[in-house]
Amino acid sequence: MRKRIITFLLLVCMSFMYSQQEYSILKISPELLENADAVVRKMHTKLVVEDIDKVVVYTTRIVTVFNENGEYFIDAYQHYDEGDGIEKQQAIIVDAMGNEVEKFRKKDFSDVSAFGSGTLFADNRVSYLDYNARNYPYTVIYTSEFENEDTVFLDQWFPLEGYNVSIEESIFELENPDAHALRFQENNFDKVAIENHSVENHFLYKLRNVKARKHEDFEPSLRRTTPNLLFSLEKFELKGVAGETRNWKHFGKWMYDNLVAEHDHLPQSTITKIEDLTSSASSDEEKARLIYQYVQENTRYISVQYGIGGWEPETAMNVDRLGYGDCKGLTNYTKALLKSQGIESYYTVIHAGDSKRDIEPDFTIMQGNHVILNIPAEDGTDLWLECTSQTTPFNYMGDFTDDRYALRVTEEGGEIIRTRKYEVSDNVQAIECDIQLDENGNFDAEFIRISEGIPYGDRYGLKRETEDDLKKYYRNEWGRLQNLHFENIAFEDDRVAIQFEEKLKFRGSRLASPAGERLLVPLNFIQQGNIMKKTSQERTMPFVFERGKTYKDHFSFKIPLGYEIEALPGSDEIASEFGEFSINISASEENKSIEVERVLIIHEGEWPSEQFQNFTQFIDKVNTLNNLKAVIAKSEKS
Repeated sequence: MRKRIITFLLLVCMSFMYSQQEYSILKISPELLENADAVVRKMHTKLVVEDIDKVVVYTTRIVTVFNENGEYFIDAYQHYDEGDGIEKQQAIIVDAMGNEVEKFRKKDFSDVSAFGSGTLFADNRVSYLDYNARNYPYTVIYTSEFENEDTVFLDQWFPLEGYNVSIEESIFELENPDAHALRFQENNFDKVAIENHSVENHFLYKLRNVKARKHEDFEPSLRRTTPNLLFSLEKFELKGVAGETRNWKHFGKWMYDNLVAEHDHLPQSTITKIEDLTSSASSDEEKARLIYQYVQENTRYISVQYGIGGWEPETAMNVDRLGYGDCKGLTNYTKALLKSQGIESYYTVIHAGDSKRDIEPDFTIMQGNHVILNIPAEDGTDLWLECTSQTTPFNYMGDFTDDRYALRVTEEGGEIIRTRKYEVSDNVQAIECDIQLDENGNFDAEFIRISEGIPYGDRYGLKRETEDDLKKYYRNEWGRLQNLHFENIAFEDDRVAIQFEEKLKFRGSRLASPAGERLLVPLNFIQQGNIMKKTSQERTMPFVFERGKTYKDHFSFKIPLGYEIEALPGSDEIASEFGEFSINISASEENKSIEVERVLIIHEGEWPSEQFQNFTQFIDKVNTLNNLKAVIAKSEKS
């Protein structure tokens, strides 16, 4: 007994001793452990502005990782390129009790190109910690010192780093001892308790003890809803080129003069070729269409990340000679070809991605991750060209670049403009389908679906898939249909009207289920617009649909010979602020088929969390009507 007591006391003492280690997990508040794959124990970013061409960045980042997912938040790395310098870089790994396990010095970090194998040229590199965990949890203590000569880029503060990560302490500090002119913008600071300890020429912000939270369906992006802090020097340098960022007009002028101007010269032989190509065109739009097709057929996309910090496009002369370029080079090349035929167009910087993100209209700072081409029109219906794609139709944006603020770069300066918005009436998927049932509930189907607007971009790539991959695709999409066998799969891609048509003939089994001498026929043959299933999720965030969509279906169920329609459910419709749904069910005049017309419209919009229950009720009603069944029975005459 005494031995057990001594052992117990020893364990208590050891536990207490370990708990005194600074980064023991025992020191993490229990509430920060809930839903957390990782806890950021400390994130301290300190910027010292030594001159307009030198900012020193000091980083201390301490992260406790609880599982494989938590490794995403380690972030022990530093980007750099020619002219920049990593002065110091170190990482220490400690175990759950805070005891040192391993130490990495600067020479131990992996150093690779910051871009993948699809990049032909790049001078940007990244030095990062490559650590394979043997046990969880563990803590990474990372420190670095970095001299940045490209002062157009200043670190920004996004203290809430993602989902399933808690924050013990996040600090952002900027020292400006020589009082260089700068601007800053605080966004969403009302969302959490930010401590502001700033004094003249010394900015200091802190955020402490924020619990991890789970992602919620349809919530807005973290960038839109969480606090962030932007800084920009009014005078800066980018690879030795001086500039100013007073406003977008002024900054766009700098971009034009230093990045775009004099990059549009072409060989006379190419100009002559384009003149011949467009000689019979009756309008500038037709000329532009022919030139865009020429670019698609004669160039290909390869990432090229060099030239004034990776922001300068390759010259049109070189793209013409080589036949490849990145988004900057190909856009500039297309611009030059259009100019040769008297068509004005503009190099336009944008944040691309299927989730809409604006170039910040009220804060001038180097932004964007992509370049597209704008052809203005007097009536405001500008044309937009995605010059990196060999398959995207002329003047089609899709959800990669639609409906967001972009920076149009002109000789006179920069302009913030908005790209094309696809309305709910533009984003249409329409199905026309004949389904022949047999007496065992099996079926043969002839299916046509036409996709327009945003849905076009989701489907036109199917024409490049193999037959086997297409069969897998449709079997996965229509998982509720059993034993699918495809007789024919064909597509029509109208790149002028921008419509994609799928034509399929296929058969399957057990669509209708037997009930004695009757068959129950589910009237929802192909599910479209399956937004969500019923959820009991507790809601804290707003919910948003960035794009409205319209789904139209016409199903014609041909009943087997010797059967008759015994019972049909009634037609119905639902209307709400989130969307509308209608279903019309009828028998053909000869009672040989059941006709189903169905329309689902989902509106674009954003709603507070309190409305989520109303939204789920709307979806539940839609799902209920989608589960309607008809009854057919053997005819007494048969």
